[in-house]
Amino acid sequence: MDKNRDIILITGATGNQGSAIAYQLLSNGCRVRAMTRDPQSAASKALVADGAELVKGDFGDPESLEDALKGV
Repeated sequence: MDKNRDIILITGATGNQGSAIAYQLLSNGCRVRAMTRDPQSAASKALVADGAELVKGDFGDPESLEDALKGV
């Protein structure tokens, strides 16, 4: 894995486990795409402020998953 090139998708990125993983990866210089159902939430905005790319997605919406997975 090339952490400067490869993108890691974190689902549930604003939840307890997902956000912990996202922040750990970001702190190690990895590129993170954070998937969330609510991109306007405070937790979503905090992830963006720390360098994550945000994508709206929901497991009940297969098209949103296809979009979230592009390039990862």
